[in-house]
Amino acid sequence: MNLDGILGALAEAAAQGRVLGLDAATDRAEAVLESAERRQGFLGQTYVLALLGGTGVGKSSLLNTLAGEPVSPTSVIRPTTDRPLAWVASSRRDEIEPLLEWLGVREVRTHADTGLESVAILDMPDFDSVAVEHRRTVDRLLPKLDAVLWVLDPEKYDDERLHSYLRELGTRTGRLRFALNKVDRLQPAEEDAVVDDLVRRLTDDGIASAIIYPVSAATGAGTSALRESLEAEADAKELVMAKLANDALASLDRIAEEAGVAHGYRPLIESEERQEHVARSVEAALDIVDPSGVGRQLRTSLLSKASIRAGSIFSRLVWLIRFLTGHRRRHADPLRYLLTWRNRGAVGRVVNPMRKALLDAIRALPPPARAAIGAGSGGEGLESDIEEALDRAADRSAETISDRPSWVWSSLAVFQAIATGGFIFAIAWYVTLLLGPGDLAVGTIDVPYLGPVPLPLALLTLSLLASLVVAGLARLHASWRGAREARRLRARIRETVTDAVERAGFERLDQVEEARRSLARLREEAAAR
Repeated sequence: MNLDGILGALAEAAAQGRVLGLDAATDRAEAVLESAERRQGFLGQTYVLALLGGTGVGKSSLLNTLAGEPVSPTSVIRPTTDRPLAWVASSRRDEIEPLLEWLGVREVRTHADTGLESVAILDMPDFDSVAVEHRRTVDRLLPKLDAVLWVLDPEKYDDERLHSYLRELGTRTGRLRFALNKVDRLQPAEEDAVVDDLVRRLTDDGIASAIIYPVSAATGAGTSALRESLEAEADAKELVMAKLANDALASLDRIAEEAGVAHGYRPLIESEERQEHVARSVEAALDIVDPSGVGRQLRTSLLSKASIRAGSIFSRLVWLIRFLTGHRRRHADPLRYLLTWRNRGAVGRVVNPMRKALLDAIRALPPPARAAIGAGSGGEGLESDIEEALDRAADRSAETISDRPSWVWSSLAVFQAIATGGFIFAIAWYVTLLLGPGDLAVGTIDVPYLGPVPLPLALLTLSLLASLVVAGLARLHASWRGAREARRLRARIRETVTDAVERAGFERLDQVEEARRSLARLREEAAAR
């Protein structure tokens, strides 16, 4: 795992450490990440240096001199370099390739110079080029570079465009180096004067203690000192990167240790034990919610509604009498019974198994991480969470209650109306016989074993029997439907209550476990670097 990967793992570990409340270890990890951010530049082992400067100052010539061979083209036509070019050791090509792709550097020249193996030099477009896109390229690449070597010459070192741009760089000036090229054209006294004036101008730009290399790309003067400096800075970067990597790994190890996963992840509560605690809490919750009672209420409600729709003549007479006397019958209400579950008991016996499980989990954690779930194990917070969860479970279950009248009852109600009509007609016939003349003729029908039976009595009897049969069929269907819906309702209530209780009781524990799993994975990946 390279430094980028290690720092990425540490950033993720720090986020998980915050979840676990490991503030001290996380603060140290964030300090390491802040150091890496301040380091800026490319976080690989290769030291990335860009050559920047104005038109004609000799950037490409200086690179060719450092390389000891033609690498970047030179020409009297300006600008010569219109695209960035990279000079990279062939052994480091694969390492730096992702950075070059990100920077958009497509021209790459490789070398086998062991002295500069850890250095990658980018020859950039001219800073003061007439092509506007060259300035934009410089602006885009600068934040990702390890250092910038501004190549100047005795004629352009005082260019106000350069110094105006340098004053805008702010905190990035610490990564600037300066090469005063073409010193072979100056006398020693003139060279000292130009260097002193350049130091003054850079100090005015906000760059104190500027590092300046007087060089000549044409004669090679001063280039050996520049090479030695690049080699030393490359070595220093490797030391910085190694220290950052070690600090990052140590910080990650510390977070993993305080989370109890330094040697791999192991759940705080084994799955079987957890399910036992959940089962006890769920059974206690179901005793209070009482899905069987809700089912009985549902069956009774359906039977009552079936009686109203397709009840017998007698049940309708009873309903009429109650209505006229003001004694309304109170029907079963499964929805109300379900939503008033609080009236049937307290949630203390639901909470106790969950609390015990959480206390066991706390004891299994190292002391620094115990506060992460400690608050969730105690009294009122857990009880209120369970109560709210059961309320939500009751609401979701209530949405599935179906005690609407059936089309079967509506169909049977038609036959019930016919039977009732026959009964009323038979009664009216008897009243007519009682109040009318005594010589009214009444037809009869022969009934086995009974002999002749008056037609009004036969009609009355058949109407009552038909009414009872229709009502019986309606109740039979309502009973069957009630049993079916009650089974489904009980299963839904059990499912929603189980889910609600487990979520409410173990939500915080699950967050802690997920953070610990992530830390164990990150630690394992870092250990395999």
